Amino acid sequence: MKKVSMAELNRKIIHLGSVLIPISYLWYVKEQNKMILILICLSMLSIAIDYLRNKLNILNSLFKYFFTKMLRKSELDGKTTGATWLLLGSLLTVIFFPIYIAVPSLIYLTVGDSFAALVGKNFPYGRVGNKSITGTLTGIIFSSIVALKLNKVLPFELIILGSVVAMLIELFPHHTLNDNLTIPVLSAFSIQMAFYFL
Repeated sequence: MKKVSMAELNRKIIHLGSVLIPISYLWYVKEQNKMILILICLSMLSIAIDYLRNKLNILNSLFKYFFTKMLRKSELDGKTTGATWLLLGSLLTVIFFPIYIAVPSLIYLTVGDSFAALVGKNFPYGRVGNKSITGTLTGIIFSSIVALKLNKVLPFELIILGSVVAMLIELFPHHTLNDNLTIPVLSAFSIQMAFYFL
């Protein structure tokens, strides 16, 4: 058993907190156009912060002061933050997919990815690169449970399919695109394609 660093724990707690995006969409905002507008505003704000912190020393200093404990080295060095990628992934998912597909796909990203990382780092059995099968299975189980609780439309097997696709993307990340973007978009796409054939 390996111990998760406090920085990684903080990061994943915040990542898990972003489950408010799909929950807000499902229970409060409900309308696709309103949710798109909210996510556009949040994404633009996050992009602006990422850009300006690399241009303004005072903003970069403040940014590092408040967020050093939860950012990865590449993010501290000026790369786009995981938060920005998450917002962009959420935005694209809400734009291109109906709410009954977008919500579970965002659950896979927020709940599944968080639990996969935390359990995978603590109990790294069945290593695949720097990830583990234990983390992947945990992500599938927890994200499926939450998605099934919230789901009112999709068949059980499509919820499971989307979760498996999402966690396989987390297990085998693409180095060009951040998995905060690919997990919700590709899992949503897999559900939509399967939905057509049922």
